[in-house]
Amino acid sequence: MTRLDFEITFHSPFRVASGQGGEGAHDTVEADRLPASSLAGVVRATAASLLGEKNPVLDEVFGSSAQPSPWRWTPARPCGAWHHANPAARVRIDEATGAAQEDMLVLAEQTGAEAATFSVRRFRHVPAERVDTHKAVLIVAAQATRSLGAWRRRGLGWVGIRCTDEPDEQTVRRFLELKR
Repeated sequence: MTRLDFEITFHSPFRVASGQGGEGAHDTVEADRLPASSLAGVVRATAASLLGEKNPVLDEVFGSSAQPSPWRWTPARPCGAWHHANPAARVRIDEATGAAQEDMLVLAEQTGAEAATFSVRRFRHVPAERVDTHKAVLIVAAQATRSLGAWRRRGLGWVGIRCTDEPDEQTVRRFLELKR
């Protein structure tokens, strides 16, 4: 079995929405706050940005509708506790006038932590000659990820992710060779 462990350092609050309203908020955060699917999705998006959307290694490592991923992700576990979920206000700004649009106020919960950990472990067969390639994609793409959750391009969810098995030069070279 191959397992990679990661540490997340949070630089701002984040939100992964539950899709449900709650007391004092139009949208609440997930109960486990940072689910495995959100982590896998944001790391895949980073890998696609670095390697190209149509790179076949993306489906090989992260899975597709035709083939499941051979890797299983854990949800993030805080080092300590998640911060209490608090609602934050957002307004939509009219591009033409620069003013807040009428009826466009949203109260949505956000949370955070000082740090959290998660792991990715192989649970399906990966050919022996492809394991190091998969690991390179997972490690480099995770470490290149700088934001996660909703509204990450609007000031929420800024993070640093570090693999506890620091990538060596060969890992980075292997990743760069995949770029098309």
